[in-house]
Amino acid sequence: MNKKFLIFANPDEVSVKITNEVTFKMEAIGWSRTEDDSSADLIFCIGGDGALLRLLRRYSFPETPIVGINTGHLGFFQEISVDGIDEFIELFKKGDYHIQEYIGLSAEIHTEDEVKSYVAINEIVVRGEGERLIHLDIKIGDKNIARYSGDGVLVCTPAGSTAYNYSLGGVIVDPNVDMLQITPIAPVNNIAYRSITSGIIVPTQTSIELVPVNNEGKKIAVIEDGAIVADGDIKRIVIHVADKKARIVRFRDYSFWGKVKDKIIG
Repeated sequence: MNKKFLIFANPDEVSVKITNEVTFKMEAIGWSRTEDDSSADLIFCIGGDGALLRLLRRYSFPETPIVGINTGHLGFFQEISVDGIDEFIELFKKGDYHIQEYIGLSAEIHTEDEVKSYVAINEIVVRGEGERLIHLDIKIGDKNIARYSGDGVLVCTPAGSTAYNYSLGGVIVDPNVDMLQITPIAPVNNIAYRSITSGIIVPTQTSIELVPVNNEGKKIAVIEDGAIVADGDIKRIVIHVADKKARIVRFRDYSFWGKVKDKIIG
C-alpha cells in the first residue's frame, strides 16, 4: 500500500525550502504527499515549537506520528535539524526509531451558559484582566486546598515544565513522570491576602479545579499553550489529563536531559 505523508510548515523562506526538499526526497522513496491528516502515515512539522503547537491545535492531537524538523529558534520538541533529513529517512525506512507519547491537558471552562473544552500539550494558564489581581480557590480532587491571589495560576504537563512554567520558577520534569504541576504566577502574600507561593505536584489521575472568587466585574482569561481561548465571566475551570496524546518520532539516541542541557541550561 502506498504510504502517505503530510507536511505542516511555517511560511518563512527556510521552511518553504525544506518543505520542497522533504517532498522530493519522500516521493523518491515511493511515498506520496497528502493534505488529508486522516489518511497520512507520517506528519512532518517544519518550524519551531510554535509550529508544533499550531499543528496539534489544528488537527486535534492526531494519532499519526509526527516528526519535527527545526527551522525555528529553540526547537525543543523538534527531532531533527535541516541537515539531518537524509539520515532520518534512512533510519525511518529501517524502523530505527520509537514513538514518544506526550499527555494532553484538558481544560473545561464553565460559564453561566455553557461548557467548552480545550486541549493543551504544555500548559493552561488562568489570569486576571490587565494588571488586576485574580482571586482563585484551588481544589485538588474534592478538597479545597488553598485561596490564591496574584497574577494567575499555571497548570502544566511534564512536557510543559520546560516552557513558561520554568520561566516562573517551576521545576523541570522528565516527560516519563506521570504528574501535573501547579505553579503560581506572582502570588501576593501579605496581611490582606494569603496565597500559596510555591508549586504543587499532583498525580495525573487528579482533577484540578480553579474557582474565581471575589472577582465581580473583572474578566478572567484562560490561555492554552499561549493562545487565549476564553475570557469573561468564568465560573470555574476544571483541568485534568486529556484522552489525547501527541505522538512524536524519536531516534534511539534521543535524550530529554540532553535537550535540557543544550537548549535551556546551556
